[in-house]
Amino acid sequence: MNPDPSHSELTLPDIVLQSLQSGECIQLLLCKPSDKQVSAFKKVTLRPLIIKGKSHYQFALLRGRQEVHENLLWEESIPRIKELWTEHFREGYLFTQQADYHFRKTKQGHVSMKKHAPTKAQQKEAETHNRSKQYLIPEGVPCAFLEAIGVMSGAGKVKAAQYHKFRQINRYMEFINDIVPSLPGSGELNIVDFGCGKSYLTFATHYLFTKILKRRVNITGLDLKQSVVAHCQQIAKDLQCQGLTFETGDISRFQSGANKYDLSISLHACDTATDAAIAAAVSSDTDVIMAVPCCQHELFQQISSLSQAGLLKHGILKEKIASLVTDALRALVLEICGYRTQVIEFIETEHTPKNLLIRAVKRQRQLPGRELRELVHQFRSLKDQYGINTFYLEQALGEQFKKLCQMPGYAMTGNDG
Repeated sequence: MNPDPSHSELTLPDIVLQSLQSGECIQLLLCKPSDKQVSAFKKVTLRPLIIKGKSHYQFALLRGRQEVHENLLWEESIPRIKELWTEHFREGYLFTQQADYHFRKTKQGHVSMKKHAPTKAQQKEAETHNRSKQYLIPEGVPCAFLEAIGVMSGAGKVKAAQYHKFRQINRYMEFINDIVPSLPGSGELNIVDFGCGKSYLTFATHYLFTKILKRRVNITGLDLKQSVVAHCQQIAKDLQCQGLTFETGDISRFQSGANKYDLSISLHACDTATDAAIAAAVSSDTDVIMAVPCCQHELFQQISSLSQAGLLKHGILKEKIASLVTDALRALVLEICGYRTQVIEFIETEHTPKNLLIRAVKRQRQLPGRELRELVHQFRSLKDQYGINTFYLEQALGEQFKKLCQMPGYAMTGNDG
């Protein structure tokens, strides 16, 4: 089916490649994995998007219960989707404005194709029509807290130098809005922001729940700097933000007391402060945890691997690997502790290199013992592979985490199935 005679007949159909190159692809789905291992890719979804005026495709890759996103230019997407199809999947669906296509690898050694009437064309037109209305806080509409923190003028105009922050705030609110179904549906919500800093996301969270969703909240912003806390408290007082308070304190010494938090957020808490925030949230049985890590130095001094010596001898590359390994271990710890975890792109890399968001939702039912053992195996193998002896988050959780790693199964309560 592919004109290149050097490839087998199991390559992607021409119509798929043509739709990706022409931009006619609305969505592409690869499923039915060839590998049945828990660690294998289960599904890949691809959709077009524009980043900084350039055409990209966003890949949502589901491995086990963890989803990771990749944003690639369209010319980079073609070899990536070819690789995923060839090595990992047996079936796919292509959605265009003209038609839907279902293709699969057959036992006879070729790819069969069926064409159907389009199902997503109207959805695509609606998305195009509504593109300018997608922000939860729209441009041109005055917003008191954005004016107070210097992002917007009193007339609702976003300041040019603050536009990236305006987009970041809206993006973060979208992520929080996505997990609202995992929070209690009624009553007051208890929320904590660890390492809140200047608190623009704390105010955004308060705005989302009180002004847009009409919920009552009890939000606590925690930070080490007393001057910053006093400044944020004054803004909250001036804006009459009910249910929003700020406290001076160390994340690692945080005690929730009688409070059970429904949502924990942390933005750019430096190094192990992110781990302290995650540990505090897990220990408090928080329903949803959202963390955007900052600098990850803890593993940089430990990390080593004979098989990757050529990669790790370069300091800048070693730093990137250490950051990725740190976040991978964090995600695995959360999975082991009973959370459905995703690692998602938070904001485009031209704004900040620290652009990953770890989002974890408490499961309602326990994982089967086999899946739990596989997660523990992945966690230990990753540590062994990179010569990691100590990991702050593991130590911060102490006996709670140690017992989970030794149990064939575990009981829990929460909001996700």
